[in-house]
Amino acid sequence: MANDYDSQLIESVTVRRNRLTNAVLFGANPHQRRWMDSVRLFLFSVALAAVVASVCVGISFVSNLLEEQRERQQQQQNSAVGIVHQPAGDPRNQASPWFPHRPLGD
Repeated sequence: MANDYDSQLIESVTVRRNRLTNAVLFGANPHQRRWMDSVRLFLFSVALAAVVASVCVGISFVSNLLEEQRERQQQQQNSAVGIVHQPAGDPRNQASPWFPHRPLGD
């Protein structure tokens, strides 16, 4: 019987302590406290969604930049491989850049 009374006393003290702590932190009105908790949770959710969206946009931007840089490097490598050094000779025998089928001298 004494144990029951002690456990009841401990529980009631714990409940009162929680109520006092909540009243000090959030105010005396429990309905307003619930409303403020909901608003606070909503604002936190919106902020978290904005952070996640900005991280996704940043990752997309960086991956796009890296892909463009990789394409430029491949184009430079392909153009460097495609350049053939022609021996110096008569420029009239070389193909014209505007008309590749006709030599320059014609």
